[in-house]
Amino acid sequence: MKNETTMRPTIKNRILAVLAALLLSVGIWTSFVVFTDFMEHTIYEESTAHLTEIYHQANQTLYNKVSLNWGVMRMWAPYLESAQSDADVCSFLAQAKGEYHFTDFFFVSRDGSYVALDGERGYLDLGRTLSQLILEQQPIVANSVVPDKPEIMVFAVPTEKGSYQGFDYEAIAVTYNNRDLVDSLKISAFEGHGSTFAVLPDGRVVLDSSSADMRGVHNILAMLKNSAGFTAEQVDALQDSFASGESGNLEFSINGVSYYMVYGSASFQNWTILGIAPKSVVNANMNRLQYTTMAVMSGTTGMLAVAALLLVVQNNRQKLRKKDQQLLAREELFSDLSRNVDDVFLMIDTETRKVEYVSPNVQRILGLSPEAVQEDLYVLYPAGDDSGASRLENLMQMEQGVQQEWEREFVNQETGEPRYIHVTGFINDVQGARKCIVDLSDRTGEHQTTLAVEAALEVAEKASKAKTDFLSNMSHDIRTPMNAIIGITTLMKNELHQPEKLAEHLGKLETSGRLLLGIINDILDMSRIESGKTTLNIEKTNLPQQVSQLDSIIRQQASQRRQTFTVENHVQHENVLADPNRLNQVLMNILSNAVKYTPQGGHIRLDVEELSHTEHYAKYRFVVQDDGIGMSAVYQKTLFDPFTREEKSGTNRVQGTGLGMAITKSIVDLMGGTIHVESAPGKGSRFEVVLELPIDAEADKVQTASALPEEDEAVSPLSGMSFLCAEDNAINAEILEMLLETKGASCTICSNGQEIVDAFASVKPGEYDMILMDVQMPVMDGLEATRRIRNGENPLGRTIPILAMTANAFLEDMQKSKEAGMDEHLSKPVDIAALEQTVKRFRVTPPPLKNSGKARFRR
Repeated sequence: MKNETTMRPTIKNRILAVLAALLLSVGIWTSFVVFTDFMEHTIYEESTAHLTEIYHQANQTLYNKVSLNWGVMRMWAPYLESAQSDADVCSFLAQAKGEYHFTDFFFVSRDGSYVALDGERGYLDLGRTLSQLILEQQPIVANSVVPDKPEIMVFAVPTEKGSYQGFDYEAIAVTYNNRDLVDSLKISAFEGHGSTFAVLPDGRVVLDSSSADMRGVHNILAMLKNSAGFTAEQVDALQDSFASGESGNLEFSINGVSYYMVYGSASFQNWTILGIAPKSVVNANMNRLQYTTMAVMSGTTGMLAVAALLLVVQNNRQKLRKKDQQLLAREELFSDLSRNVDDVFLMIDTETRKVEYVSPNVQRILGLSPEAVQEDLYVLYPAGDDSGASRLENLMQMEQGVQQEWEREFVNQETGEPRYIHVTGFINDVQGARKCIVDLSDRTGEHQTTLAVEAALEVAEKASKAKTDFLSNMSHDIRTPMNAIIGITTLMKNELHQPEKLAEHLGKLETSGRLLLGIINDILDMSRIESGKTTLNIEKTNLPQQVSQLDSIIRQQASQRRQTFTVENHVQHENVLADPNRLNQVLMNILSNAVKYTPQGGHIRLDVEELSHTEHYAKYRFVVQDDGIGMSAVYQKTLFDPFTREEKSGTNRVQGTGLGMAITKSIVDLMGGTIHVESAPGKGSRFEVVLELPIDAEADKVQTASALPEEDEAVSPLSGMSFLCAEDNAINAEILEMLLETKGASCTICSNGQEIVDAFASVKPGEYDMILMDVQMPVMDGLEATRRIRNGENPLGRTIPILAMTANAFLEDMQKSKEAGMDEHLSKPVDIAALEQTVKRFRVTPPPLKNSGKARFRR
């Protein structure tokens, strides 16, 4: 009996040892499979990320080359349009060819026909991109073929309609041999096995920088379908990704060789840049790391398995005695665990502080292995977290039937991701022993939802506050001059017989009106800048004349504040191609601020300097410096943001919208320049604007040839003139008539476009000197009326100056006026001084001293 009793535990122990070894082997194999899958996934992610970064560099190089060609041709366009002769065009483009190394230059017509610099004509097959170039006015890059020449890549930009050697064109283009662009796609990585392609959405290869592995591929999608075994659905999905400009990566095999492919949008037109490299080459280093790691892990795991098996056999008797107690505890814990899979459960002996059970999902939720938690309970809390340890101690000392709950943030030890856990603890009696049951419930999702709602609410509140602040600021800034206008008008009604007070009120009324107009202009300018509708109107500009205009305006403002205003002009090339109105707006904004924020008796200085120049371009620096109140370093960081002003005693008394510097910065950016500010409180400010502008060489040569004779400044240029005016608003018509009469001029008013066309049909030479044309009118607008006058039977219609005088003050409005045949564009409200300056430009001889005479004008 004794032998039988002894044998039974021995057989039982052997069976348990075999089962333990079997379970351990299964666990090791499962871990090995999981680790292998994890390593393969990691290698794929790391390799494709590395591949994407390398091919992104090739993509960026190609994009830079395309952007450079487009940008250069946009700068050429104004010069080509203003060139005096075809020889000048040839000379200019020959020099450009030596600098940018293109193969040919073409002038392109609407139907794709071209003429080269040497006069050769032909047809440039641009396919569907021709409509983008001509009709949609977008720059393009496309493949094309010219007879007797290799395949070429065409870069083209739209231009104003022009003519070269009798050929009418609407675009200009440069070409490169395809092999010249292929160099920009070459990469040095992957031991020469990497391939780069530029493809269209249908998979056709536009540019090919391929290795021997991929040579001869003309359509990527066809290659994947025919050679890599892709299904039609996979090919269609990839084609959709190309068409929508998405980025991605995939793996495929051809003839038993696996390849990685990454792709991404080229950021222009509908090209996709695509890179392919053999998987074995890309993964070489990672594979060696994987094999080494697996070998070390296998050896280590095997040794641990043997040691564990020996330990199991040695301690089997002791474990069997504790088995019944552990099974009972696990049965109770598993019943609780089944109610919530995102909860981690622990059972702790309150006497020994040993963790007798922890649910396996602790690895997923907290990044800690169950063994680590069982070995040391306080591994749940980082070193130095006394509050967490104290909480656990309080749990151990609770009475049975009492429950404690709290929430705290844990950190997943594997991923570093924060997890928000609701902790619940209570005491339970298990077979006569006190056990602490702890439930760690993962509430991360709920917490993140709460944070997202709070963040969205905060954004909404900020947006609402920004809108309220904007409306409040605009209400204040608009009501201030409006209050002055209404109040002064009321006073004037009661003081009509007091000339001195009346004159003072009129001055204040004019100042408030100009302030209100400036606020409205700033708001409209900022609105158009933010919507991307602001453009430049490039024309011939004389810098000294621009500076002189600024001088006359700012000097008057500075004189009223007893300030000293100094101008220094050191410019060699005075005539450039620029937008004079925008340039004037930039400098006027800075100079006006200098006057406003410089105390009486202060000094303001404008320096204009030519820094450098090439044959066709010159770089200019405009510096405005004052000794005013200056700005803090904190405010300078937001100086160019809309609706910002520095709140201090020196600025609170100065009216403004806070838009001027934001508009200035946007215009300078649009002109391709830079603006920089240096300032300190109480020490003044220094603004520096640097612009590179095309030189108008022809205007430099004839600068002094067309100077007009000096005239008597006391006599208005309008004196003795007779105007034919279109104005549908009765009050505006009355004001215009009175303003002209104060300057010794007379006018005839028509209430719509049809009336002015009918009135002009019978006009005789000398009856009217100029037409002032409103744009928005009933019956017929001013644009149509102008076109009819210019195209009518009266020969004077082709020569008489026509000035737009309208509330439509944007650049496109000015462009429409000139396209209709008007000579100049003046915005309302009517500025008689601006009208006088404009009339001077059309006058051939000075005005007479008496109103009975006539001045002669030219268009």
